[in-house]
Amino acid sequence: MKMVRSAFTDENFLKYLDTFTKLDFLTVGLMLGQPTDAKDYIIHFTRTPPYRGGGENSPKKFTDLPDVWIADHARHVTRMLPGGMYVLGLFIVSQEDIFSSTCISKLKTILSQVHKKLNANTFLYGTPNGCEKLVLHYSPSSRYVCKNYNYETASLSNAEIKFQSSLAVKWLQIECKYELDQIFPIIVEKANWPLKKHMNEILQLLNTNLQTAVYFFDGEIKDSNECLETIGKKQKSQLRLAQNDDENKLMQVTIVLPIGSNSSSEVEILNSGGQIRLAGHVASKVWLYPKATVQYASAAIMQDIVRSLAARLEMHWDSLIEEEHGSPEDTNSVHETPRRVLVNLPTTKVTLSDYLFPGEGSQEAQISLSELLDIKVLEPDSILDVEGQPDMPELCTEGVEGDCDDILPSTTNKKIYIAGLGFAFVVLIISLLIHFIKG
Repeated sequence: MKMVRSAFTDENFLKYLDTFTKLDFLTVGLMLGQPTDAKDYIIHFTRTPPYRGGGENSPKKFTDLPDVWIADHARHVTRMLPGGMYVLGLFIVSQEDIFSSTCISKLKTILSQVHKKLNANTFLYGTPNGCEKLVLHYSPSSRYVCKNYNYETASLSNAEIKFQSSLAVKWLQIECKYELDQIFPIIVEKANWPLKKHMNEILQLLNTNLQTAVYFFDGEIKDSNECLETIGKKQKSQLRLAQNDDENKLMQVTIVLPIGSNSSSEVEILNSGGQIRLAGHVASKVWLYPKATVQYASAAIMQDIVRSLAARLEMHWDSLIEEEHGSPEDTNSVHETPRRVLVNLPTTKVTLSDYLFPGEGSQEAQISLSELLDIKVLEPDSILDVEGQPDMPELCTEGVEGDCDDILPSTTNKKIYIAGLGFAFVVLIISLLIHFIKG
């Protein structure tokens, strides 16, 4: 007999859902959290922004819900989640029974669109290993009913959500600084690729390297099946720390990347059409349930780094009117991607991310947090700018002129791209050098 899927969350979200019952139109939103083998932890409920400005344009019937709009909201929110956290499912507040025969087809269409959107960019890690989503229906008359949707069988089964006075999870906080200073050569056959295609190829390489890397927890290699909670207790006993049990545990993780999968000493000579250089470091912070293993934590750190880079690059491509292409003259172009800021959720110490473009500050973050997460941030100081603005002139000088101009003939056509992801904590420098070899 298959066990019923269970999820736990804070009872304050019942009050949140109840506020939408007073509206004359239905409300749909996302449930965010961390899945485990035994149960799921929902850390936040967020309403999907009203379609086309809301008001009279808001759909009043479940079958009129814009599925692509909901799916796009799921993609935007996934960018903001730390590694190990996902969009666990949907909630719908309405008088209609969304599990009835008249609504079930529309529900499956919405869930399919969400699944498709979250898997469109594999580097966002939008879907956990399981192919399931929770669906919560809340109404004034019947209160709430929860179901579990299985994508493989396209079927719904019973599930339960328990609203507790206090979500009894002592989240473990893990921090990591991922340092990067690497040059990626571009072979002549790929020299005319657009920058986006180059960066997707590099993301794939970084993703593979992080999957095969060695992760040190507080300076030590731990057994992959060891529980994080056990590690924390051992360290507390050894160091005799007078730490309150209710405080969030903090671990530092160091990543050691493999030298390369090819151990051969042979050197292969290729015709280079340019190079891309990435330099700096990425700040990562994830929050895990106490029973999480070292293997789970390593995967969450890896996901957080790749997801953060992929999110920034996606936002950067979307912001460009058009991508620059080769020209007969030397050109220097600066591509500065958004930087990461952190904000605490109202009911937990878990932090989510927002990304600010150059020149943007806490006011812009307050707007996007309100729209995408339905969070009202009243104090700008509660938005933690963990990366800061990069010193672009200095980066251009060190990362481009010193590395490139002295090694290229003056007659060579070249194009240089630089992208800064913050300077204090994260710097991503991309210098793309393209020259054409005449036969």
